[in-house]
Amino acid sequence: RMAKISGSIFRRILFWAHLSCGVAAGVLILIMSVTGVLLTYERQIIGSSAEANRVSVPDDAVRLTADQLIDKARAAAPPDAKLNLIFDADPTRPVTAAFGRTQLLLHPLTGEVLPDAAAGVRSFFGTMQSWHRRLGGESGSTRAKVLYASNLIFVFTILSGIYLWLPAVWKWPILRMRMLFRSEYASSHARDFNWHHIFSFWMFIPLFLIAFSGTVFSYPWVNKLVFAAYGEAPPQGPGPPGTPTPTPAPAANAPAPGEAAGVAVDAPVQHASAQQLLEAARSQSDNWQRITLPASMPSDRIDLSAELKSDSPRPPRQILTLSTQDASVIYLSPVPTPTPAQRARTWLRFIHTGEVYGVLGQTIAGLASLAACFLAYTGLALAWRRLIVPLYRRS
Repeated sequence: RMAKISGSIFRRILFWAHLSCGVAAGVLILIMSVTGVLLTYERQIIGSSAEANRVSVPDDAVRLTADQLIDKARAAAPPDAKLNLIFDADPTRPVTAAFGRTQLLLHPLTGEVLPDAAAGVRSFFGTMQSWHRRLGGESGSTRAKVLYASNLIFVFTILSGIYLWLPAVWKWPILRMRMLFRSEYASSHARDFNWHHIFSFWMFIPLFLIAFSGTVFSYPWVNKLVFAAYGEAPPQGPGPPGTPTPTPAPAANAPAPGEAAGVAVDAPVQHASAQQLLEAARSQSDNWQRITLPASMPSDRIDLSAELKSDSPRPPRQILTLSTQDASVIYLSPVPTPTPAQRARTWLRFIHTGEVYGVLGQTIAGLASLAACFLAYTGLALAWRRLIVPLYRRS
């Protein structure tokens, strides 16, 4: 009997904690859920819109060199812009000149700046991402921190909600009321109660994975826990989480910095052309999809990035360090082999959007976000009837 009383008290405490957290973060959870629904097929919609950017390039056409394209990009970009040119393996794709969050599309034959057919949808999804990730603020802002806390609260409400979902008496009529929609409802309260239980039951697993993976992005200590679970330390340095940071090592018989083979250190430095650097990068692999070439060469070596062809949502990248004197290879990073913790971190990154399981996974993630919209609405509606309506009746 004491155990039954203790269980009843625990359930009551958990219920009020669940209700309080839902009321406190309900509106923000609703914002995250609505934007999550809108972002469901972001990759496909942007890709479909970008198909209109293809250009007609005859087989015998003479393409502009990388140096000429850099000059065209500098003429169109702000004077102090830090330019990077992105070359696609598909010859019908324009060359992208990227600086900051802005990008220009250059015709590979003329260098003309082309209109971006996907600019509108990119801008829309960029705004949705900003509200979904940071509530429209910057990383580290108060808005972002409030949203991070709301997502953490969402994890608690999901876990506590599934416990509260369990009926005291396991009979099919009671389970059916919490698992299946009804054709008629006696009141809006009965409808919201029914919907709240149904959506929480059918979407518990995807919603928990989406919310938990969101905390991994938001809080470094949660990210460290993921790596600690595998006995590893999080990678240090720039780049997306879960991607090893390569440590450049000079190739065999590579010239020392500032010194080319057979050239004195104090001799005038002869720079290779951007086209030579690009051709050197292309010659290193037949499996590249995109090559990023910095427009400036401030030192005696330069780092190029090659994105390799892959069906993965995050294609592997190689870093190629070339001498700016003769375009010789100083270092070529191996194709990264992720550790178990890095694979888990990447899985969490793409289980958040469902992309790890393709279009089907994205669809399930979108439906889970839609279910979260109904959970937030019905939860707030039930709380309103429980907490606020009685006050009006008394008055």
